Amino acid sequence: MQNDYLQASRLSTVTVFPNTIEDLQALKAAIRTNEKDATAHYLLGTWYFAREKTEEAISEWQKARKLNPKMPVLEASLGLALLHMKRDFAAALNVFAEGIKHDPSNVVNYSSSVSAMAVLGKPAAERVRALELYPDLDRMPASLVYELALNRAEEGNYKGATDLFQNRFFGSEEGGTNVRQVWLEVKLQQAIGLARIGHCEEALGTAKTLGSPVAGLAFTQDGLEPLLNSARTNYLLGETYSACRQKEEADRMYRLSAQATDPSDVVWAWGSAKKLRSYDAAQWRERLSSALSQAESNTQTSPYQGWSVYSLGVLQLALGRDVEGKASLRESLLLPDNRMSYHFSRLALEGATPR
Repeated sequence: MQNDYLQASRLSTVTVFPNTIEDLQALKAAIRTNEKDATAHYLLGTWYFAREKTEEAISEWQKARKLNPKMPVLEASLGLALLHMKRDFAAALNVFAEGIKHDPSNVVNYSSSVSAMAVLGKPAAERVRALELYPDLDRMPASLVYELALNRAEEGNYKGATDLFQNRFFGSEEGGTNVRQVWLEVKLQQAIGLARIGHCEEALGTAKTLGSPVAGLAFTQDGLEPLLNSARTNYLLGETYSACRQKEEADRMYRLSAQATDPSDVVWAWGSAKKLRSYDAAQWRERLSSALSQAESNTQTSPYQGWSVYSLGVLQLALGRDVEGKASLRESLLLPDNRMSYHFSRLALEGATPR
């Protein structure tokens, strides 16, 4: 029997999910036989966590970590428990950092590390450095490519962001992030970022060619039109032209944005309307309040929880409910990333939304 336990402790834990009473009894028996069986401690923690026994799970995972910190998935599991259940963001970040060292191909360690950093208010440069630790950037999963591109754009490294799209295949996933969304967002951030530091020639060139096809990037050949016509895109283009003293073109963008009727775009339409002489504060406050009521309902039913809570947060900010708004945005960073909700929440927390 002791040899059986010894052999079991040497096997991979990656696809093992204990869930029966017999599993519990076997794991406890293995630990009685050998208190230093890291595999048994890890799997026992997994058994506890599946039953919402968070404290017991964390205790077992910590024991396993002391005995064998290089065990695959261990630090990803522990980090997720600390991040989502305990809300101990600093501790979670430390665990994910160790996970990147010991389990460098595990996507969870990177994506969750970025979430923890964002909640803690760490700058984009730190998030970029963590993502760039991935052992093979050429084969980095698309979800991390998108996150790295957006964080590089937030950092101001626009070339580094756009270079990531070269020589890659981006498959489509139902309900997933569309590569066109990420590409357009990187270019928008480039335009507005350059305009704000006075590099207007390059900023205006980027703005005017936003929807133009790019050689070697097949996804830019079509499908960009709906994204180009959004209230947010037109608002940011208006801000770009305004920063570069192109008032006529800025006003044209603001007018297009203010005409948007999609409730999810109302904050950007409102921000644009405020730039125009015809702005009616009472009418727009009513529209924002109505959109907020709808957003509050959506957070209970939407399959896109991260996006829904982000949308709630920016509406709360627009209506002057800053404490609630920032809390919603931080909560969005702890939910699944939908429609670039992590990126948008980070920007909103930094003040990059209409106010």
